[in-house]
Amino acid sequence: MSEEEKAKGAEVALPSGQRPPAWLRVGLDHLWVLALPLLLGLFLLVVHFTNHIDLTEVPPHPRIVQLAIALAILSVLFGIPYLMFRQIIDQTRDDLLLHRDAKLSVRDAERRFARYGKLLKPEARDAVSAAIAAVDKALGGEDNDELIKTLHGLDQVLNKHLSFARKSPLQEYGESIGGAVLIALLLRAFTVEAFKIPSGSMIPTLQVGDHIFVNKLLFGLRIPFTNIKFGHHLREPRRGEVIVFVFPHDQQKDFIKRIAAIPGDTVEVCDERVSINGKPLFREPASGICEYDDFDEERPGARWTHQICRGFREKNGNETYRVVQDVQPSLHPCQSWVVPPEHVFVMGDNRDHSHDSRFWCEQRGLDGSQLCPPADKVSFVPYEMIKGKAWFIWWSAGKASSVRLNRLFTSIH
Repeated sequence: MSEEEKAKGAEVALPSGQRPPAWLRVGLDHLWVLALPLLLGLFLLVVHFTNHIDLTEVPPHPRIVQLAIALAILSVLFGIPYLMFRQIIDQTRDDLLLHRDAKLSVRDAERRFARYGKLLKPEARDAVSAAIAAVDKALGGEDNDELIKTLHGLDQVLNKHLSFARKSPLQEYGESIGGAVLIALLLRAFTVEAFKIPSGSMIPTLQVGDHIFVNKLLFGLRIPFTNIKFGHHLREPRRGEVIVFVFPHDQQKDFIKRIAAIPGDTVEVCDERVSINGKPLFREPASGICEYDDFDEERPGARWTHQICRGFREKNGNETYRVVQDVQPSLHPCQSWVVPPEHVFVMGDNRDHSHDSRFWCEQRGLDGSQLCPPADKVSFVPYEMIKGKAWFIWWSAGKASSVRLNRLFTSIH
């Protein structure tokens, strides 16, 4: 390739002359601030208009299809202005890439100089320092030709004096990816974690297909991907809170229930009435029609079923919430439990379809009418198995491929 061809290639690859207008540079550099909310809005709009259509048979997945439609609309919205002003947009993009690369080059040069500069001779140190300062000065100006010239000079000086300190591309990518993975693990382990509701035991508070975030800071820290907890909880669990916990009798499963009683409480359940320390929980019929769609994702061959129910407003502690029960009142012999220290007693809001503390004695093989011995802890959740407090619903997939848009970003009480 001739020198003239090389020069032409450099002109195409690198933006020369004065920089594009500042407003255009800022707008293009922060385009994602507009694009991400717009994409989310378009996606929810597509979901809204396709909610009545069953997309379960459309490959590869209903959400991917809806997202693809939203992306296509977004491409059109951004594509038309791009085609109309392609030249200036391309120039601005190249200008931004040049300045981004220049800043990275300065950062890399400063890192190498700070670590290995003392090994250089005085004249070499002066040359590297001057080259870095020249690029810094050019970055503050509006002349891309000067920036390209100083960048070329910096590259030559680094290759001459500090080439041994250059990081390999594999090392740079490894550090970036490793840092991102570490941050994600720390967030998951110590702050929030996502869970999906697979069954209807917490209806109406939580529906099958709800995706929730859980606050893990309140009840102690846990080693990622294990049930080993270290440190102490920030505060005691409270009556009425919805928690996610490791099921004590099968630690491969996570359950979500509402705390009915805390350490020292005496719980009594007679038929449908729940009493804490001898006082029945406040309970009144809820207004409106009581019905829901139920499904158990963990049961093979399960199908969606429509259930008619009776709804009640109940209060426990500082929380007021709704519970549902079957149309036919459920009659159970009275049972009572005393919650031991560092344990809680939990119940589901769908009282007749919840596998909770009331029935864990039966799972162990005891007769349903037999009381658990006072010292028996089989009916309770130990503090160390509590993963966190249910926070809010960030997604809610309903029957077939529908989405419950009205439930998105609602807090859990």
